[in-house]
Amino acid sequence: RFVFLHSCGKVDGILGELAEIGLNCFNPFQPEVMDVAAVKREHHGRLAFHGGMSIQKVLPFGTPEDVRREAARLVDLGRDGGYVFSPSHAVPPDVPPENLLAMMDVLRSQPGCAAQ
Repeated sequence: RFVFLHSCGKVDGILGELAEIGLNCFNPFQPEVMDVAAVKREHHGRLAFHGGMSIQKVLPFGTPEDVRREAARLVDLGRDGGYVFSPSHAVPPDVPPENLLAMMDVLRSQPGCAAQ
């Protein structure tokens, strides 16, 4: 059985307990309220994470280069497993199309990406 939980907000203080009671994957991984790299490092091997790309700051307000840089950092974070890259939540309508394309460019450039 695989248990995937969606819970918005700053819940990093209870992630260990959630893993202990059987949680396998946590979403959304919100960078506005959690240090994505530190939380992943702390729970690596016990809990997987899904999300991470800021829909409140980087995607709507960053430049395409900001988005590429952050997407590459997050993709790299998942190279040893335990992390699935995606926007931290539903992408709002104010995100510039060029920022979505920049994010997708980073993903398509990854080895093994089906969209290459």
